[in-house]
Amino acid sequence: MPHSTVPRTPPAIHDTASTERQQQFRRVMGELAAGVTVLTTTSPHGPVGMTTSAVTSLSLDPLLVLACLANRSGTLALIREHGAFAVNILAATMEHTSQVFAQKPLLERFAGIPHQYVEGVPILEDAVATVICRVHGTHPGGDHTILIGAVSTASLRQGEPLLRHRGTYRRFG
Repeated sequence: MPHSTVPRTPPAIHDTASTERQQQFRRVMGELAAGVTVLTTTSPHGPVGMTTSAVTSLSLDPLLVLACLANRSGTLALIREHGAFAVNILAATMEHTSQVFAQKPLLERFAGIPHQYVEGVPILEDAVATVICRVHGTHPGGDHTILIGAVSTASLRQGEPLLRHRGTYRRFG
């Protein structure tokens, strides 16, 4: 007689996680080394941007990237409003830039940071690579929004990228 199995129902996903579970999840995901990027866009008050490591390629046909931004992010709201953004992949020497875009007030982050405008969005001159995108779509993702960008331009420069692992900056070698 053939043996059949009944699919098991996966455990329920809870809408809210305890602080302890959130901290454990952060530690576990911190084991995944990630490149450090600054997403930038244009606002009525000038250039704005934010540091994030939650960026990845999504599709080759069409060319798409995916980034996850906190729902409360002022940069997210301005990206939606402007309809375009750049993903600046930081060079290994750009720890300070990463910290500026993570900690300073939104409208003060570009002070002293070399940048130029390409296709209407600011790009960081010292980044090792830049991807310029038009907003292709957004999707809910818990306390974050999944931002999908249709790539219009991708450029590569010399240098090694800045990485994050276990909550600290890392470099190759």
